[in-house]
Amino acid sequence: MQSIYYINVTLWLIIISLCFAEQPADRAANEKTKQILTYIAQLPQQGKVLSGQFAGYSPDTFNTQQIDEIAGQTGQVPAILGCDYACGWNYKSPPQDIIDYTCNSALKEHWNKGGLVTINMHLPNPVSAYGGGYKDRMNLNFADITNTNTETGQRWRLFLDRLAEGLNDLQQAGVTVLFRPLHEMNGDWFYWCNQDSNTFKNIWQDMFTYLTLTKNLHNILWVYSPDQSRTNPSMYYPGDAYVDIVALDVYTDNPESMQGYNEMLNLNKPFALGEVGPQNTDGQFDYTRWLTAIQSIFPRVAYFLAWNDGWSPIRNKNAYSFLNDERVINRNKINLGHGTSTEIETTPSKGKILYSFSNGIGEWKGANVVGGPWQSNEFMFQGMDSLKADIQLMANARYALFTQDKSTFQFNGYKKMIAEAHVASWGFNNYGEINAKLYIKAGSYWKWYDSGSNKLNSRTATALVLDLTQMSSEELNDVQEIGIEYTSNEYGSNTAIYLSHISVE
Repeated sequence: MQSIYYINVTLWLIIISLCFAEQPADRAANEKTKQILTYIAQLPQQGKVLSGQFAGYSPDTFNTQQIDEIAGQTGQVPAILGCDYACGWNYKSPPQDIIDYTCNSALKEHWNKGGLVTINMHLPNPVSAYGGGYKDRMNLNFADITNTNTETGQRWRLFLDRLAEGLNDLQQAGVTVLFRPLHEMNGDWFYWCNQDSNTFKNIWQDMFTYLTLTKNLHNILWVYSPDQSRTNPSMYYPGDAYVDIVALDVYTDNPESMQGYNEMLNLNKPFALGEVGPQNTDGQFDYTRWLTAIQSIFPRVAYFLAWNDGWSPIRNKNAYSFLNDERVINRNKINLGHGTSTEIETTPSKGKILYSFSNGIGEWKGANVVGGPWQSNEFMFQGMDSLKADIQLMANARYALFTQDKSTFQFNGYKKMIAEAHVASWGFNNYGEINAKLYIKAGSYWKWYDSGSNKLNSRTATALVLDLTQMSSEELNDVQEIGIEYTSNEYGSNTAIYLSHISVE
C-alpha cells in the first residue's frame, strides 16, 4: 500500500506540473514557440542563464562584427542575437519605410546554428508624416494610436503591417522571436514613456491582437520590459493574457543595486534582463559581477541581452570569464533541436601554448615598427593578452614581431604551430589590407619556413598555421628565430598590429 501511495503522489505531482506548465499568451502559438518558453522558464531552476548580445539597428548600424569579436576573444557565441527593426530618429515618407527587417538574414543564420533571436524597435512617432520623433511627443494624443479614424492611428497600423512582414518572414523560416515592444515605458525619454497607464495597456493589447489574430503570427513570445531606474515597473503591465516574459532594462555599475526585481516576480512570469550594460562606458566594468548578483540576489534571471558598443562585455573587463562561466549557456549549449549547423571551433589547440603575453613580452622585438612592441589587452583571444606594435602604413612595406630566444624553441614531436594575429581598423586611406605569415628560420643558414600569407581581419583573430612536418628533426632542434611578418599594400597613417598567442600541437 505504501508503494502505491508514493506512486499516486508522484503521478499527482506530474499532473500538477503539467497543468501549471508555462503556456504562451498566444494560445495558438506554434510548438517550437511553446517549447522555447518552457525551456526559458526552467533555466533558473538549473542555475543557468542564457547569454545575449544586441547587434544594432537595421539597417543603419546592424552587423555581426561584435559577435565575431566575442567569438574571437572568448571562443563563445552568445545564445541570443538581438536586432532593432526601427531607427525612430530617421525621417522618411512614408514613415513606415523606416521600419527595416533586413537583419532577418543574420537572425535566421543564428537560429539555424542553434541560437535564439530577439527583436525590439524604436518606432518613429506616428503623429508625424515624415518619421522621427522617437524621443519627442510632438502633438501626439497617445490614445489616437488605436483609433484608425485618425491619421496617427492609420500610420500606426501601417507600422504594425510593416512589423508583421518582418515577423512573418521569420515565421516562414521557423524562427521564434522574443519580441520586446514599447520597452522602458515607465521612463521619460521615448514618446511612449510615462503615458497614461490604461492607454498604454490598451495599445499593447491592441498590438497583440492585431499581430496574432489578424496577421496570424504565432511565433512570438511577448516580453514586457520596463526600466529598473524608475519606480512602478509593473504599472503598465497589460495583463497575463498578453505577456510571456517580464524583464527589466538595467544600466548600472553595481548589479546588486537593481531595483524592481521582486515587483516583477510578483507577475508570475519568467524573468529576464531585457537590456543590460554598465552605466559608465569607460571599459572598466567587470561583467562577472552580474553572475555574482544573479546567483546571490536575483536567481530568477533566465537570460540577459547585453547592449552593444561600449556596453558590450568585450568592451569591458573579464568577458572571457563571464561567457565561459559554467552557469552561462551560449549558442553551442542550447539543445532545442532547431539548429542545422555546427559551431566553428574557436577554442585554443589542445597542444602547448608557447607565448600568451599575459605575463609580459619576454624577448619579443619589432622590426620596422614605430612603437612597441608592448603587452596589450586591446585585442585578446581566449582571454589572453596580446603583443602590440604601431606601424606606419606604406605600400609594399614589411614589418615583423619576432623572438630569437632559443630557450623557448621546443618543436620536436609537434606537427604544427599556430598563431592568432590581428590588425586594428584605423589608419588606412582607402580599403587597404594587412597580410601576415607565421615563420620559422632554422639551421645554420637560417632557412625560412612559413604558413603562407593570410589577410588579417580587423574584427576578429586570424589563425596562421605553419606545418612543422616539412622541417627535419635537425632543423626543429636548431630554430634560430620565430615570428610574424606583416605586409601592407597601401600608404596611410599609423595603425596597430597584434599577436595574441602562439601554440604548438
